[in-house]
Amino acid sequence: MRILMLEDDLVLAELVSSFLLLHLRIDTVNTIEEARLHLEQVHYDVILLDRNINGVDIGLELIEEIKTKNPMTGVIVISAYDSISDKIEGLNLGADDYLDKPFDYDELLARIYVQARKNRGLPQFSIDGLLCNTIEKSIVYKEEELHFSKKESNLLFYLLQKRGTIVSKDELLDALYINPQNISSNTIDVTIRNIRKKLPINIIKTIKTRGYFID
Repeated sequence: MRILMLEDDLVLAELVSSFLLLHLRIDTVNTIEEARLHLEQVHYDVILLDRNINGVDIGLELIEEIKTKNPMTGVIVISAYDSISDKIEGLNLGADDYLDKPFDYDELLARIYVQARKNRGLPQFSIDGLLCNTIEKSIVYKEEELHFSKKESNLLFYLLQKRGTIVSKDELLDALYINPQNISSNTIDVTIRNIRKKLPINIIKTIKTRGYFID
């Protein structure tokens, strides 16, 4: 799972990201411009959105942009604006959840998992004997956990989350790298080859000229 956090309080951003990094992948930005840049380049499962950025109420305008790009992306507003009317405004604009500041880190993590489960369907499923858990990013075969590098794991689980659809190299580059234009498409081929070597069965199919597919 990959999430984006927009938070202009640098101390809070560091504390929260350090905690969440123990459980999932997170990109942290401090300005709306940085957030928009990341949203253009990366597929995110959940976005943590501070409402007041550098003293300016962004009016939750970013929610519309996020939902337009991918309606399935979960949006959790984290804000000191904690009145009922503020929460209603945020939810009416498309936010999936609203968390008041200050907040408990474990509660935040639980809410992130709720969005991941809701927007991805079943967090755990089996493919030809492979037990795949998209929340914990683990794969078990015959009671033995398989191990992948971070890059391999991110690519494999992206394909698993998109199972049933053909995923192009360009989409993989956009989803997995901040600056995909600087990454050779051959990187995807090499990573796929390494994943296949570690999998006991071949679940990744190559669709000529179109991309990769997991049924």
